[in-house]
Amino acid sequence: MRPIRVLATLLLLTPFIAHAQYSIASVTFKHPGPYTTPELLAVSGLEAGQLLNANSLGNAAQHLLDTGLFSDATIDYTGTGMRRGIVVDLKPIPLDKLLPASFENFVWFTPDELTAGIHAHVPLYRGVASDAGTLPDDIQSALQQMLVAKGINATLSHSILEPTNEHPIRVISFRIDEPSVRILTAHVSMVAPQGAAAALTPGLQQALNLAPRHPFNEGLSGLTLEDILLDPFRRAGYIQSSLDNLQRTVAPSPTDPKIFLVTYTARIVTGDPWKISTLTWNPTPLYSAADFARDTKLHPGDLANDTALLNLEGLISAAYLSHGYLDVYLLPHPVPDTTANTVAYTLEPIPGDIYHLHTATPTGLSPKALQEFNSAWQMKPGDVYNPDYVASFIKANKTLPQLSKYQGSFQASADPQTRLVDLTMTFAPNNGH
Repeated sequence: MRPIRVLATLLLLTPFIAHAQYSIASVTFKHPGPYTTPELLAVSGLEAGQLLNANSLGNAAQHLLDTGLFSDATIDYTGTGMRRGIVVDLKPIPLDKLLPASFENFVWFTPDELTAGIHAHVPLYRGVASDAGTLPDDIQSALQQMLVAKGINATLSHSILEPTNEHPIRVISFRIDEPSVRILTAHVSMVAPQGAAAALTPGLQQALNLAPRHPFNEGLSGLTLEDILLDPFRRAGYIQSSLDNLQRTVAPSPTDPKIFLVTYTARIVTGDPWKISTLTWNPTPLYSAADFARDTKLHPGDLANDTALLNLEGLISAAYLSHGYLDVYLLPHPVPDTTANTVAYTLEPIPGDIYHLHTATPTGLSPKALQEFNSAWQMKPGDVYNPDYVASFIKANKTLPQLSKYQGSFQASADPQTRLVDLTMTFAPNNGH
């Protein structure tokens, strides 16, 4: 979801309350959604017995709205006399419209401990956050305090990660930037159908060898440890394979205080292999039926190979990327048949919005080479951004007299709010010149 604009509606008390010492007799929350009265009181700052004034009510409404969990908060009062009842009418944003919180490398805590620890500091935490509000900062602050209690001095960050083919959900990801958390070793056993273990063991061993080369990641996005360990099984048709009996121990590296090393133990339960019953693509102007027939290597009756499916999704995504759809991802919409152990896929592109070029900056060129670049370069600010054109231009510079003396690379920075791309192309002289 995109940032949500929230508005507070506050029915202010009549002016005489600002001068009289009225107090709060009770606080009632209407339409609280999944949140309890004590949690809402803790965030709002309201409490029975508190002196009543217009500022306290305005601040209470703002505190609730600042979380990003409510689209509106209306406050009114009831009763007569010196003690008034306060009624807060809320419009909570449905939890499924908020962003799931992802925790990449907080290995000192189990998922249940993370949830309980954050909730102790952030009363309204329900495993999600808005990208328009203070809740992400509050969650990060809670995580910082939880780590300090463990004796861990860490630098944390959080960011919104857009959906990808591998992880097609938008999440808000929290991670420890420093110290680095890495796998020391992984010990994994396997529960597989009779006769299958021998064929699957080499792939598992390759995954175990690969895991220590990557940062520890148990989050909802990026290359996770689960992805690495289950990849050989999902490539072999065991698409329902899963990890259980997880155990993790962590200790500082004996050689580098900025690194913590994890010993990871788990069991893989493979289930039975599955096959594809149907694989459907509804043609679009950017990717035709002929394109699909050319690119797909999967057919009905084949093993349900997750890696092959992701490769196909990548080829389809490339057609959209070349037309500026930088946020494109595909949903496979699997429909399993548990009786036949088959799965039907219908691929649906979620293109997002079109991105345009904002700036294109070449660096490292001589004046003559820069003049040649400016003459040959065709993608101008405001044009639809096409990463294929950039790559092909750099590859084709070998045919241009001045640019052929250079080798190039490029880096694109895309702003998801403005849908603009700033492109930097770095050129370095070839060794032979």
